[in-house]
Amino acid sequence: MQQQLSIDLHDLGYRPSASSSALEAKELLSRERMAAVLLDLVLDESEDSGFELLTWIREHHPGLPVIVLSAAQVNSAAIRHAYELGASSYFVKGNVPMAHIYSDLAARLVERGTGRPGSYKFGRLEFDPTRRTVKLGGREIRLTPQQTALLLHLSQGSKPATARDLIQAGLFRTDAAHSTVHSALLTLRRRLDELEEGLGQNFVRATARGYSLVSIQ
Repeated sequence: MQQQLSIDLHDLGYRPSASSSALEAKELLSRERMAAVLLDLVLDESEDSGFELLTWIREHHPGLPVIVLSAAQVNSAAIRHAYELGASSYFVKGNVPMAHIYSDLAARLVERGTGRPGSYKFGRLEFDPTRRTVKLGGREIRLTPQQTALLLHLSQGSKPATARDLIQAGLFRTDAAHSTVHSALLTLRRRLDELEEGLGQNFVRATARGYSLVSIQ
């Protein structure tokens, strides 16, 4: 999973650094300035090493966002303990699409003022993925993490994306039905309609080839 995280974060414009042990992570955090940490609770083949590193981070870098990822510690006691130690977010690997984790990361960086600037403009419409907002004229709406991830994926694509493409991109669980994808996009369109009647259908265009975004004139 570490390799996939590095690839995805590079593609999103970040410059990730990886550590395979708690000791390496401490040395890295002591040597370089980091904007956030994605922490796997199971390090050094020990279930307690992640908690110990989280405690160390809070002692030495109290304001650093720490997003905890775990496949082993899935019980409520472990999740509660992570938050007690100062975790910013907690995700169970395999239970949520990776896009949700990346959206949460972007939101944490924006909160700290370290988010990457930049937005996408489609004529009169402006989409800011770091703030999870869409603006049209003087009106603005805030999207959910999944809606933000969907628009971001479609914004960066050079061709229409099918339901299968969106699932393979990690925006939905691998076993998600295509109807689940279509339902999510319908909900996104309805949310966009709050800015202007018919905006959702006009902006998020659906054809036999898939979904794409269209400039709003």
